Order: sequence, then C-alpha cells, then structure tokens
Amino acid sequence: MWPKLVINLTKLEHNTKVINQLINNLGGTMFAVTKVVGGDPTCAKALLAGGAQGLADSRLINIKKLRQAGIAVPILLLRSPALSEIQEVIDLVDISLNSDITVLQALNSEAGRRGKIHQVILMVDLGDGREGVVPEQLGRLVQFTRQLENISICGIGTNLACLGTALPTPENMEVLLKIYQQFDDGSIPYLSGCNSSSLNLVVTGQWHQKLNAVNHWRIGESIFFGWDIITKQTLPGCLRDVCTLEVEVIEVKEQSSLTKVVLAVGLEEIGSGKVFPKNTDLTIVGISSDHLVAVSKTGHMIEVGSIIPFTLDYQSLLASANSQYVQIEYVD
Repeated sequence: MWPKLVINLTKLEHNTKVINQLINNLGGTMFAVTKVVGGDPTCAKALLAGGAQGLADSRLINIKKLRQAGIAVPILLLRSPALSEIQEVIDLVDISLNSDITVLQALNSEAGRRGKIHQVILMVDLGDGREGVVPEQLGRLVQFTRQLENISICGIGTNLACLGTALPTPENMEVLLKIYQQFDDGSIPYLSGCNSSSLNLVVTGQWHQKLNAVNHWRIGESIFFGWDIITKQTLPGCLRDVCTLEVEVIEVKEQSSLTKVVLAVGLEEIGSGKVFPKNTDLTIVGISSDHLVAVSKTGHMIEVGSIIPFTLDYQSLLASANSQYVQIEYVD
C-alpha cells in the first residue's frame, strides 16, 4: 500500500552518532527529539543506539508510546504541561519545560501526592516569542520554584528559531549564559539553549569555548535530515536521505509536449509541507487534498502503477509520519 514513508534506521543512527559526537566534543548532552515522527519507538531506539542521552517530545500521547515500548531513558516534555495533563506528566515524564507559576504549583502538588520529585527547565524568552518569561521576570520564577518541595530546577533554557525570527548567535548565547550564572548555585546542571539551529554556530566557526557552558541540546530536525537547518546545507559527516516518501502513480496523460502525471497523495498526507521528486524530470504543478499533479518532459519509465520517490521537508515529514493514510516502512 502507498503512500509509504520509508525510514532508513541505519542512516538515522549514523546521523545521531555524528551529531552526538559533535556535541559531546563541546561538553554537551544531547536529547533527541522524536516529535517529527510522532514518538515512533522504532526510530527512538535508533536514536538511542546512536548515543542520545535522552529523548524529547512535545506530546504526552507520543511519550506514552515510548514508555509502552519499554523505553526507560530520561524523557523531556518540550511543551509546557497543560493543567489537564498534570497527572500524566508526573507518570510519564522526567523533565518538563516550564515558565508558568500555576502549572508549577500543579506539578508540585501532583508530584507530592505521588511521592516524586519532578525536574523542570525554566524557560526565558530571548526573542523567539514562543515560551518563557522575559529575563527580568526569571528571578521571581526561580525564587518561587525553589520553594516547591517536589520540584527540582535542573536547567535554565531558551528556544530560538521556531516561532519567531530570532536565530541563535554567539551574543544571545552569552546573554543566556549570564542569566544562568545569576541563578546557578551549583545545583542546576543544564543550560538548555540549543536546538538544531544552534549547530549552525558550530559548523560556521562562531561557537567558542565560553559557550560550552550551554550544555544541553535538543536535536531533532538535523538528525532526521542531516542538514544545518539555517542554510539547508549537509552537516559534515551526515546523510540527507534518511526518510523518503514513496507515492503511486494513478494517471498518466500526454498533453502537448508534456506528460501529465497524477499521484495518489495530497495535503491530507503532507500537510503544509513540500515534497521534491527524486526524478529530476518531474516538476510538481499542483496539489489538492487528495492528488499531486506533476509534469514530465519525457514521460520516460512512468506509467500507471509506477512508484515515485520524493524527499521531504520538515513539515511534510511531520505530517506524513503522523498520517493515518501513510504506511511506515523501516529499512536498514
């Protein structure tokens, strides 16, 4: 059955090893992010085999899949817990990102009922606009959290290059470091300021030794795509073709000097993302909810029933990996 998302586990593990070694050389710890594949346990095991010290995801339903598959490593919840999720957070998650006092109170109460200590990374907003308090409010948040008996601050963090246009720079990493130094009394092990976008600072030579204090990395996209997400250039030693979307041709028609090719995939499967035919003779001209239409100058070797491979971007991988209409196949 097609469409089919083919995930090469050997290449996924390879990219994890390469990026993990790069981060380890800086004294950092890498948690691999599984949300782009919906917390897929098979992919998660490849990420762990590649050396990831923990996993991270934004949705509890994904984390539950990981736990049910017997994965017992530390797991980080990337999205601040909703009040309706507090019980499951304490059940399933080791660390969560937080910046809201009401949520922290609820986590503390539930952890107390369970006799647990829940770890949190307190988030500060350095311009991305997604989550976190402004730097001036972090002191109050730290002071409040330290009074909670069943909550332990394991990190100060920030998020960049996701919602807004703020990209990681040596300057904003140094700002984060200065903020961290105001509150670290030796009990906060993580300065969690890096996602895949931060690798650009390393490969372009902008990362310097002082920044090694930013020691907690949350990496997903660069592992699955093997690229620097800022430039879309291949990261040194990484592989690009970890994931391929295979789609079946359902109609071929000659039109003037071109051959029209209709394929059985659409927005239902790839969402707001883009796909790119590996056959360079094909050009995509349109896509609807159920169909993708391309044209070929030659029509060579394309017929009804042909299977056409496509590469993906982040959004199309996110959609296809989580679509009920797409079969996932793992290869080595």
